[in-house]
Amino acid sequence: MTRICLLTDSLAPSGVGAHMMTLAEGLGGDEIVVAARPGTGLLEHAAAKGYAVKALDDDANLARWLDRAAPDIVHVHAGIGWEGHAAVRAAHAAGVPVIRTEHLPYLLTDTAQRDEHRDTSAALARLICVSDAVGDSHRAAGVDPALVATIHNGVGAHKPSRSREALRSEWGVADAPVLLMVARFAEQKGHALLLDALPAIRAAHPDLIVLLAGEGPLLTQTARAIAAKGLAGTVRMLGTRSDVADLMTLADLLVLPSAFEGLPLVALEAMAAGLPVVATVAPGNAEAIEDGVTGRLTAADPASFADAIVTLLADRDSLKTMASASIERQQDLFSADRMIADTRAVYAAVHDETDTKHKGDGVERTRIGFIGAGGIANRHFGVLEQFDDVAIVAVADVDMARATEAAARFGARAFDDASAMLAAVDLDALYICVPPFAHGEPERLAIEHKLPFFVEKPVALDLGTAEDVAAAVDRLGLVTAVGYHWRYLDTVDEVKALLSATPARLLSGYWLDSTPPPRWWWKKDASGGQMLEQTTHLVDLARYLVGDVVRVYGQSGHIDRAAFPGLDVATTSTAMLTFASGAIANFASTCLLNWNHRVGLHLFGEGLAIELTDRDVMIDIGRGRPVRGTGSDPVVLEDRDFIDAVRGGENRIRCPYPAALETLRLALAIERSAVEGRAIDVREREATKEMGHV
Repeated sequence: MTRICLLTDSLAPSGVGAHMMTLAEGLGGDEIVVAARPGTGLLEHAAAKGYAVKALDDDANLARWLDRAAPDIVHVHAGIGWEGHAAVRAAHAAGVPVIRTEHLPYLLTDTAQRDEHRDTSAALARLICVSDAVGDSHRAAGVDPALVATIHNGVGAHKPSRSREALRSEWGVADAPVLLMVARFAEQKGHALLLDALPAIRAAHPDLIVLLAGEGPLLTQTARAIAAKGLAGTVRMLGTRSDVADLMTLADLLVLPSAFEGLPLVALEAMAAGLPVVATVAPGNAEAIEDGVTGRLTAADPASFADAIVTLLADRDSLKTMASASIERQQDLFSADRMIADTRAVYAAVHDETDTKHKGDGVERTRIGFIGAGGIANRHFGVLEQFDDVAIVAVADVDMARATEAAARFGARAFDDASAMLAAVDLDALYICVPPFAHGEPERLAIEHKLPFFVEKPVALDLGTAEDVAAAVDRLGLVTAVGYHWRYLDTVDEVKALLSATPARLLSGYWLDSTPPPRWWWKKDASGGQMLEQTTHLVDLARYLVGDVVRVYGQSGHIDRAAFPGLDVATTSTAMLTFASGAIANFASTCLLNWNHRVGLHLFGEGLAIELTDRDVMIDIGRGRPVRGTGSDPVVLEDRDFIDAVRGGENRIRCPYPAALETLRLALAIERSAVEGRAIDVREREATKEMGHV
């Protein structure tokens, strides 16, 4: 399978983007990555079609990604001559063959831009031009003729949603003549020429309707000109449209008054729709349209343009003949299948001519997928992207926009359904970063696909779900890890060593904080409440440092809060714990504050007092209160241990799934104690289960 990166750094990749998507859809059997600037809409469109996506947000990041991802070909698409050069340099430096498609004639006049184009052209394996006119202009500018290949643009079959009659009725145009222009509102496209021609056209056809589809920098200026010329009753500005095929079906003529073109896709789409075109005699237009056969080519002046339109609208028989000829010409010369076949032939030739031994940096990478792309997932993204032996290749989130944004960071595929992701993408391991209420199904999917998984805490809201997962993990022998990252603090290592000599006899834990903003957190059936979702870190740490808990007593309180409508979790809670060692502990939690007041664990033994947070530790042995900060990032350490274990190295994971299950069991016992108003023996459930088997 060939891995192809289709790339454009155009700020407005309308026609270029459509061309790239047609290529992507036709290159079946190949692995496609679409690279583009964020905010242009192309990444979202490509992700929705199922392609991997890469955001072009930083040249250094692109260079690093190209070196690691090692596509077989980078195909850069330039909307105009000054685009795409950084990508060409980055791909060439990574040893990847680079093909560049020029979508417009050579128009560069700035000396620096001409020099850059010449220099990067030397790094190309091919320079594809979308028409003979574009190719001629580049050869005339000094590009090596041996480098230039012409592949005419092509489009697919015309697919309107409804009949012409139904569409014209829906749009309320009856039998009126309709002109359609689909173009960015930019100087090149010639909207001003059309507006200057409209009075003469409207004089011959008073009921004329003109539809303008598109956006662009001259949109407001064009709208003002329409009003100033008294054309508001004739011209309808439609904005960006996804129903261009329908507009072409209901229109009588496509108008293309552009100053220059490469080979305009909109003209080819009109031909496929059997819609005659009236266009200016720009080189690209002249190559698409056969004058007098599939439309009319005119001089770039309002009188000539108006005359051609008036004449054609008056001769319906000619329009019908041109419609048939347009369809035939498009199918013969400008089909998507022909364009894709010709592009494949260029890829094959470049492959044969190029040293194909380069496969990036040679590192075998663990392929990671993510379920969930929210805040905690981004914390892991930032860590994993620094690991040279990891590749994040797929991201699933119920919010497709969020999944796409995350996937575009890595050149990965985006999904709004985790099951679809696992069915489509080959993974080595899975990260599950979902809210508490969403646990269960992601873990079952990981188990179904026999994938090692890292899961963020808490692992569930109910014990049954977690126990079922733990049993399956044990049965399959899966590598698992849970995000109780406090266990990885280097200060915790120091404390653990001290406690081995002087055991803790008293613990006090505090999570005194504000209310998190996600609304799901406010609901007991979604987050489980503060003890289960936040204080669980401290409860788990206490277990890690002191050992098993045998008895708990919990209390909780709640007040309604106008600033948090619908909040039903406990706003204050406490828990008293008795450990098997005889140590006792108390935990206090509240979400009533507007700031983070105190989050940490205090431990006391004979002649020893410790105050531990996720930032520092104070160890008091009666000689002052020295404080030292943490010296490492615990998330980096927990991620590294998980990846190493997945790759077959030593398993140093400090919190595998069974350990997190016991922390959940303890937290739920605290919650049950608060509800029932009595102390709970944590071993009650186990004893009951054993009796049931007698």
